[in-house]
Amino acid sequence: MQLALFMVILTFTLLSCEEQSEASPDIFGDMKYLPQDCKNNLKEQIQNKCSGHTYQPLLLEVKDCTIICGDWHDNGVTKAKTRHTINLKDGTPCGHSRVCIKGECVDTCQMTFV
Repeated sequence: MQLALFMVILTFTLLSCEEQSEASPDIFGDMKYLPQDCKNNLKEQIQNKCSGHTYQPLLLEVKDCTIICGDWHDNGVTKAKTRHTINLKDGTPCGHSRVCIKGECVDTCQMTFV
């Protein structure tokens, strides 16, 4: 009985030590190729896209041409992490002479022009 109680206490102790929230990633430092006004505009649009979602309001990650919004839920009984992925619009700059097409960062010359 004492061993079982010890295991339960140990489990809850380990669970309570888990990181409860994630800070917004510093993704905009890598966008040196963008003029400052474009960088500010893109940053604001990305943050507004996530914060506008009731259940997944936090910006968790940005990868090339996708943003991942989500949230950490803990009601005292259950814990869960939810997330959804949003592709940046086609034509969004993602590097020097590179743009987003269908969620992928491609060289500008690989775009379909016609």
